[in-house]
Amino acid sequence: MSRGFQTGPVQAHRQILIAGLAIWMAVIFSGFGRNATTEFVPTVIFHEIAWMGTGTSAHQQWLELYNAGDTPVKLDGWTLQTESGSVHNRLSGTLQPGHIYLVARPDDDSFSGITIHHELQGYLSPEGEILKLYDDQANLVDRVDQWYAGDAKRAATMQRVYPYQKGDRYDSWKSSTIRYDNGYGTPGFRRPPPDYGQEIYYVYHGPNTINIFFNQSALIELALEGNEANHRINLEERIIDRIRSAQQRIDVTAYEINLPEMIDALMERAAAGIHIRLLLDAKVPTDDKRDHRYARMRLHLENMMRGRDGELGTDDSIHVFANSPIFAVADPDMREDFGLPRDPGRDLERVEVQIGSRRISGYILTEGERRGDKSYYSPSSQMHNKFILIDDYRVLTGSMNFTETGVYGGTRDRLQGRIRGNSNNLLDIHSPEITAIYREEFNQMWGSETMRPDPDTARFHGRKEHGRNPHHVNLGGIPVRVYFSPGYDVVRAIAEFVEQEARESVYFSIFAWSDSELENILKRKWEGSPYDLDGDPTGFRIKGVFERLFWNQWWSANINMEGREASRSSARNPNIRWRNPPPVFRDREARKLHHKYMLIDADTTYDPTVITGSANWSRNANDINDENSLFIHDRRIANQYLQEFYARYVQAGGAVYQDAIPRYVAAGEN
Repeated sequence: MSRGFQTGPVQAHRQILIAGLAIWMAVIFSGFGRNATTEFVPTVIFHEIAWMGTGTSAHQQWLELYNAGDTPVKLDGWTLQTESGSVHNRLSGTLQPGHIYLVARPDDDSFSGITIHHELQGYLSPEGEILKLYDDQANLVDRVDQWYAGDAKRAATMQRVYPYQKGDRYDSWKSSTIRYDNGYGTPGFRRPPPDYGQEIYYVYHGPNTINIFFNQSALIELALEGNEANHRINLEERIIDRIRSAQQRIDVTAYEINLPEMIDALMERAAAGIHIRLLLDAKVPTDDKRDHRYARMRLHLENMMRGRDGELGTDDSIHVFANSPIFAVADPDMREDFGLPRDPGRDLERVEVQIGSRRISGYILTEGERRGDKSYYSPSSQMHNKFILIDDYRVLTGSMNFTETGVYGGTRDRLQGRIRGNSNNLLDIHSPEITAIYREEFNQMWGSETMRPDPDTARFHGRKEHGRNPHHVNLGGIPVRVYFSPGYDVVRAIAEFVEQEARESVYFSIFAWSDSELENILKRKWEGSPYDLDGDPTGFRIKGVFERLFWNQWWSANINMEGREASRSSARNPNIRWRNPPPVFRDREARKLHHKYMLIDADTTYDPTVITGSANWSRNANDINDENSLFIHDRRIANQYLQEFYARYVQAGGAVYQDAIPRYVAAGEN
């Protein structure tokens, strides 16, 4: 880049020469210094190359470009070509920082559910090519001189090694070890750098697939062959990659949301014309710490509602609704810190409304479900769902709240890339049928099928009219049942399933468990008696981990399981103590054990089943809160949860005996 000089009439010609010489020397010596210490890495790089094609066909080649810088790069006029002339592609579009630009052939199902940014023209020789990337000024940006890695037999791609170096080096590349639908590779999503500690073994994109991600450790020694659990995963990254793949619409339900990068990704897609609806839980004021966190969430909400242009109700706005009204933060300094107008009254209406039994005034951000008399319901009941719907085919759901504590632990952890959040699981399901089921539930709470919510027809909690029966789906041979609460007694459904179907074992990892019916059915399985301090071991296996926050609450199932006298009892929580305490433990996680999953016969050949979702096993979750739960009948998915369960179990104080090895693994039935 040249720099202009302002010269006066008396400025000496000698000064110009000296200045020019100084610039020339700075350029020369900065170049020497750079080459002496490290090799120049371009902003846009070749990131992954499937020169061998896919497991379906050697002609289904693809490659990725990656923006390793911190500013957007316009690719209009850039060219991707081989020295042999076998490939010559003229690119277009804008590549955002940290984003992938996928070049592939969209003529088959190899990339179902993955956004292709440019259609590959030409063919890469498996014997080797010199691949070059030029910018719009014909400057060489990056190059690869040969296929330094990749495996044609396994359809394993050639992936750039982190930290990124020049592309034409042997030690800059490796063969992928992460599976996807058609081989080994990561088409369309960011591969975590190795120093992040994430262990991803597969990410499937195509129809009738389920990916399971855990943010804490798993014991992959217990995996079926080729079935290692994805663990120590940054769950926000997985969500962001799917958000970025959206082509038409995104629906989000959130008990709470404060992840800046996820919020930024949603705003980015809204600015690109994607229709986004966000359904939230309105909070009840509790204490200063929680109220401050809720205030920050409301500031994030207002930014999402304003979009990139900062204006409410424009094309890039995210549409927001809640179970009860949400008000804007009025504090001018907090608003300014979030880039909002200091005065909310500039474009928000100040209202006084009846919410439950209280009269409340303020600048309203979004309405909630309205009563017939135009007052609003109290926020005391929880919209506890946490699911995301991408277009018409993908559901993301599980136990994870979209918060810093849910993923990282805290702000400092997030900024330093440390995954120390609450223990959670995330399901990534590719199924138009399941997506339609979840969208029907979303629309019922939203009050309409349009972008605009309807407070008068919206239905939350026990007022919902649909979803009172389970939904049965065959997902590519995997039976899946979907339950929504309230409306259907999902905890009773769990109890009945355990009573009728569990043959050998039940293992669980649970945040809160107060339901006595499920507890008593397990007691009969464990020691053959429903009576207090009565029974003998039956040989049925029960193992579990409880969140320590609720470990000694009088209603917690662990007290009866341990054979202890509770401080009180009730009709719903009778003190029916177990005579033979099973191996259940209080968790020892760094933060909260936030799972809500149960594994039935996961280590047997019967019907290995996972029950998971947002619902704790309590009357509140069953009768009051909006929740979703899934029953998944599949031994490989159950085996992945089993690997995560034993990591939590051992950390809590349990032991891995020989019976931890699934029976079908020991028998070689992989």
